[in-house]
Amino acid sequence: MTNGAHGAIKLFQFPRQFGIPNVSPFCCKLETWLRITKIPYEVVDVDAPRKGPKGKVPFIDDAGHRLGDSSAIIDYLKGTRRVDPDAHLDDGQRATSLLVQRTLEEHVAFITLYTHFIRDDGWRETRAFFDAVPAPVRPLATLLVRRQMRKALWLQGIARHSDAEIMAAGISDWKAVLDAMSDGPYFHGDRPSTIDATLLGALATIVRTPIQSPIRDFLHSQAKCMRYAERMMGTFFPEMTPSRR
Repeated sequence: MTNGAHGAIKLFQFPRQFGIPNVSPFCCKLETWLRITKIPYEVVDVDAPRKGPKGKVPFIDDAGHRLGDSSAIIDYLKGTRRVDPDAHLDDGQRATSLLVQRTLEEHVAFITLYTHFIRDDGWRETRAFFDAVPAPVRPLATLLVRRQMRKALWLQGIARHSDAEIMAAGISDWKAVLDAMSDGPYFHGDRPSTIDATLLGALATIVRTPIQSPIRDFLHSQAKCMRYAERMMGTFFPEMTPSRR
């Protein structure tokens, strides 16, 4: 089977904000992967993650088959569409990709949740997510959601540290990720792979939003990082990249 034998999948994710594919690193990752592989899709905005098969976004509907979790979706689509942007990677590159993915999704993502929704600088920007909630219940709804986020961050461990410690940990993570990158246009060289989708998802929500943090400042100071983010956006999301004359 080829992509042409299938209809467009429906991609359920948060509404766009800040002029990036998605403020959610996982939603941005999946949509970037779909563009890398040229699999047809249509976006469906979702305000309530609990509507998804795993109670979170992104999730997809493929001719009636619903599936959640970005990595599980990618594995599913690799099989059903017979497309694999990682086929050219060697064993060492695959191992590096997995380690970087784990760093970004199992640690950096929680720090980003903290900077974007718990930290005051982030909350001033992201509270607009709740504008669709009816005004009479909005204060209670936002209180409950942020309380759940704080609880999740406490259980994960991030929230047990001071703000300065969290910022330092995030910068250390990013230093390691940037050190692992090749000098080519993509993470592993001349061809994009799944880790590029993962990396753009983690980067875009930090460097291309107005949410201030020491982590954002650090990434903006890294020319290699910023060139990569601009190149990825210009290649796969040109409609979101301002033209330069």
